[in-house]
Amino acid sequence: MKRSSKLVIASAVACALTLVAFLAFYGSLPESIPVQFGLTGGVNSYWPREAVVIGVPAVCVAVDVAAGLSLAKKEDARPWMYWIVPAIAFAVTGLILFMGTR
Repeated sequence: MKRSSKLVIASAVACALTLVAFLAFYGSLPESIPVQFGLTGGVNSYWPREAVVIGVPAVCVAVDVAAGLSLAKKEDARPWMYWIVPAIAFAVTGLILFMGTR
């Protein structure tokens, strides 16, 4: 149980680091960031910059902690499983920053 607690905390900190990436690009992000695209590539929905910069890392941390606590209860959980949510969080952050700054 002790090892799983450390993994949950470490992966949550990794998810929180997405906030650093958003803050680094804060000035180059538009006021409204596109977050949903249609099949033709057109933007269907925008979010305010502040909601994305604060909200995305907060949701990533919350999902990571919930998933990590669920994994901690399983006997057959592997250490790499704790890093799935942070990997997705960094991929989503990169995609949002790429699409938001173009």
